[in-house]
Amino acid sequence: MSRAAAPGRPRPLVVEAEPAFRTAHANPYNASLYRAVQRRGVVVHDLSLRRLLTRHVDVVHLHWPDLTFLSSHRPLAVLVRLASFFAALGVARLRGTRLVWTAHNLASHETRSTPALRTLYRRLLVANIDGILTLTHDGAAAVQAAHPELGDVPTFVTPHGHYRDDYDLTVPRDRAREALDVAPGARLVVTVGQIRPYKNVPRLMEVFAQVDAPDARLAVVGKPAGGVSAATLRELAAADARIVTELAFLTGDRLALWLRAADLVVLPYRQIQNSGSALLALSADRPVLVPAIGAMTELAGAVGPRWVRCYEGDLDAGTLARALDWAGQDRPDRCDLGAFDWDRIADATVDAYETLLASPRRKVPHPALDGAR
Repeated sequence: MSRAAAPGRPRPLVVEAEPAFRTAHANPYNASLYRAVQRRGVVVHDLSLRRLLTRHVDVVHLHWPDLTFLSSHRPLAVLVRLASFFAALGVARLRGTRLVWTAHNLASHETRSTPALRTLYRRLLVANIDGILTLTHDGAAAVQAAHPELGDVPTFVTPHGHYRDDYDLTVPRDRAREALDVAPGARLVVTVGQIRPYKNVPRLMEVFAQVDAPDARLAVVGKPAGGVSAATLRELAAADARIVTELAFLTGDRLALWLRAADLVVLPYRQIQNSGSALLALSADRPVLVPAIGAMTELAGAVGPRWVRCYEGDLDAGTLARALDWAGQDRPDRCDLGAFDWDRIADATVDAYETLLASPRRKVPHPALDGAR
C-alpha cells in the first residue's frame, strides 16, 4: 500500500517535481506520470522554492536538472539558480525531504553554461541525490557506469509510459493520408519531433535519396533546433522529389496525422539512451527503425521484433530499404504496450519514494565529492 493510502498516516505524500505539469504542452510525459501518481493520493506540484522553504515536502523529483539549472547565457543567473535551489533544499532536508533524479539520458544533448558552473552543478547534485530512477534496466547500468560516484545511491526502474491518452492516435491511415496529400499506395517513412543534431536527420535524408524505390516517400516533420539548419534540410529535400518537409512546431493533431499516415518511423540517432519519440510511434501502432544503442534493444525486446527493428553501425541505404520491406509485413493492428501503462509506472514510482523515505539519508563523504570534480 502506498504511503498516501496507508492507514493512520496523518497526511498524504507530497512531491515537488521539476517539471510536473507546466511542460504538458510540449511533452506530455511528466503530466501523464504525475496524473497517475496523483490517482494514488499523492499531492504533486510543479517545483516552488517558497513551498520548499515553508512547507513539508517529502520528495523533490528532478527530471532534466541540467536544463533546469544551466539553461542561461548569463553565468550569474546560473549561479543564483544553483544557490537558491540547494539552499532551499538544505532547509527542507531538516524536515526529511529526499531528492530524486530521473536519469533520462546520460548527458545533456547540448553543452550548457561554463565549465566551472557545470562542475559546481555536478558536485551539488551528486552530494544531494538520495535516489535515482531510470527508464530501463540498461539505463540503470549505464548511469552506474557513467557516474561511479553514485554507486551507493538506490536505483529504481520506472519505464517511460505510452502516449495513447495524450493524442488522438485513432485516425485511419487513409484519412490521415488524404489530409496530408499523401498517395494511398506510397510507402511512407516519417521522422518526427524536434530536429536536433543528435537525431541525425540530415543523414536519414541523404540515405533515403540512395534508396531505389520509386513508391517510397520520406516526411521530415518537426522544428529544427540546437543549430540544425532549416535551409540545409530544405536543400536536401529539394534534391529528391520523394522527400517532403514540414519544419515547424507541430500541434498534437498534426503530429498524430503524420504518425498514422506512416508505414515506418525512422529515428536514426547518433546517440541516445531513451526515446520518447519511439514510444510515441508505437503508441500510434507504427513500426520503428532505430540504432542498436542505449536502451533501444531493450525496447525491442519489450514489444517484439515486429514493432521495433534495430540496426548496427551507421544507417545506410540497404538497411533502410530492408526496413521498408519489413514494415510492410503483417503485424497486429495494435502494439501491446502493457509494460508502459502509466498506472503500473506510477505504482513503481510511489514505491520508490516510499523506499527512500523509509531509509536513512545517504551520506556522501568528502572524497566522493572530490572525485566528482
